[in-house]
Amino acid sequence: MKLGMNLFLWTNRFEPKHFALLPVLKKAGFDGVEIPSSDYSANELKIIRSALDSNGLVCTVATLLTAENDPIAEDLKLRKAALEKLNVDIAVAESLGAETLVGPIHSAHKVFPGRGPNEEEFERCVEFFRAVGPIARQANVKLSIEGLNRFECYFLNTTEQGKRLIDTIDLSNVGYLYDTHHAHIEERDIYDAVTLLGSRINHFHVSESHRGTPGTGLVDWESNFRGLKDINYDGWVVIEAFATDVVGIPQAVNIWRNCFADKTEVFTKGIELIRSHT
Repeated sequence: MKLGMNLFLWTNRFEPKHFALLPVLKKAGFDGVEIPSSDYSANELKIIRSALDSNGLVCTVATLLTAENDPIAEDLKLRKAALEKLNVDIAVAESLGAETLVGPIHSAHKVFPGRGPNEEEFERCVEFFRAVGPIARQANVKLSIEGLNRFECYFLNTTEQGKRLIDTIDLSNVGYLYDTHHAHIEERDIYDAVTLLGSRINHFHVSESHRGTPGTGLVDWESNFRGLKDINYDGWVVIEAFATDVVGIPQAVNIWRNCFADKTEVFTKGIELIRSHT
């Protein structure tokens, strides 16, 4: 099991001014960080990778899709834009030596048609991943599809839906990102949700019900980690929390208050929580 810290707590674009975080997170016991994908130049990517290497850290990369690049849209232009966007994100991940590209890459974030998902959208999503999955494999990058709660998307909310999608895509490097925050909202039984997905989980987010310090909210940690143990999960376990001082984050994830005493508390208490259950 590898422990990671998602950098969205500090920034939506990782730059040299943030590099002082790396030795702090390394000392706290993390194996790597989850870096927001962005329009990095080739030189910026080299600098970031060098900073990671210098601190003995590796990374994963997080991204999302928007109304301008929607892989399940009826409009072919939007579907092509989604493929172009993910190709760029895969290239970022490859340049950073990232093992996995993660996020809600199944549909446009916070785009709601006023109905539930339909079969045509499901088929488009499968087609999309069957096109992009081999591109990611060639770059030695896994894809991890994150289901979100009903207030952030309508297409993929539950682990049952996730199981069907991953099984239908049927590519070894495409799996499911299980996030404890979203599961807390959508699932009826947390242990059953984890074990239903089983080996389909290729990334795991530790995220509290209020998006602050893990262990200070309502997430059922015992059931989550018991499920991971029983499916013999040995991949990334990444803490994800959000703060109101990061540009664009409050609007993206609907947070209007900070649920932590300070940001250091999030990762120090968070890693203690993980270790207490593993």
